[in-house]
Amino acid sequence: MATDGRREGAPLDEEDVLFAEGRRFDFFQAVALLEARAEGCRSVGESAEPAAEAVRLRGAIDLAFPETDVAGIERPAREGEPAVLTASFMSLAGALGPLPPPFAELVYQRAARRDFALRDFLDIFNHRLLSLVYRIRKRHRIGLGVASPEQDDAARYLYALIGLGLPSLRGRLSVSDRALLEPAALVAREVRPMAGLTALLRHHLRVPIEAAPLTGAYHPIEESDRTAIGPSGRNRGLGHGAILGRRAWDQEAGFELVVGPLSLRDYLRCLPGGDLLEPLCALTRFYAGEVLSFTVLLRLRAEEAPAARLGRRHGARLGTTACLGGGARRREPIEKRLRGAALGGAGDPDAGPGASPRSG
Repeated sequence: MATDGRREGAPLDEEDVLFAEGRRFDFFQAVALLEARAEGCRSVGESAEPAAEAVRLRGAIDLAFPETDVAGIERPAREGEPAVLTASFMSLAGALGPLPPPFAELVYQRAARRDFALRDFLDIFNHRLLSLVYRIRKRHRIGLGVASPEQDDAARYLYALIGLGLPSLRGRLSVSDRALLEPAALVAREVRPMAGLTALLRHHLRVPIEAAPLTGAYHPIEESDRTAIGPSGRNRGLGHGAILGRRAWDQEAGFELVVGPLSLRDYLRCLPGGDLLEPLCALTRFYAGEVLSFTVLLRLRAEEAPAARLGRRHGARLGTTACLGGGARRREPIEKRLRGAALGGAGDPDAGPGASPRSG
């Protein structure tokens, strides 16, 4: 699974390739990488002084038809100066330029004699034109921003849609807030279907997950609503309010997540203490809200079931991995239902352990 962080500058090997084989890069990608490595410099086209920007853009004067967007990338001549990128798709003088071929040939001949005055004069306008092209693309393409994806304007809009618009509301889940940006269209819906939850969990956890709705849950009954007999009793009329017990069953109050069939490795990761259970509970509670309760049913593939054995390392764990007749002879998958305290209180915060009559 990809990491949530993003590099601030290009690694050394990527930087070497960028300067040595600049022709292999897309123009917009190359400019974005050069901006990322130039700390403290202004973005292309955002300064009145081009020397203060991260990249100096130049137009190619080659008369041949260009094969790539980038003709070459030069390292800064001195520390503090911008790198130079020569673009071949937009140049005043060149095969595709608006200037007549004789003038372009004159610029080419003078540059061959190391007289760059005319070329540098034209590059004043080339730099501005190419900067505008890059700024237009950057404005409408999220991935070209230098800032981390979760910190740019588009991310702030998406955070607002999913209820995390204020910075004080972020950083409260056991998963990165950035993980909620890609499925924001699912989370932002006023009515959130069960299919959206399973899609969100499958995308983030990379394990097969299905959901069974209407599995129900118990709700605790407040002390003042319980039946009490005697002269000073309450709620004691049969058929009119008398209640037996301290909790009531609500068929619409819960659902169950069926995770699997799983390999033994993923099964252990989904057990309490594993690295998948906490994100599963956090994402489910964020998507479903605090009203509905849920349980998690883990299914281990029959052929993955380990044979029971004792030992300090990789020994059988009662109630989780211990089984008789494990291995290739087993035909039915192992099922483990987690609820209440096993889910850290996330699945059924009101009822606690034993929240469903369908316990396994």
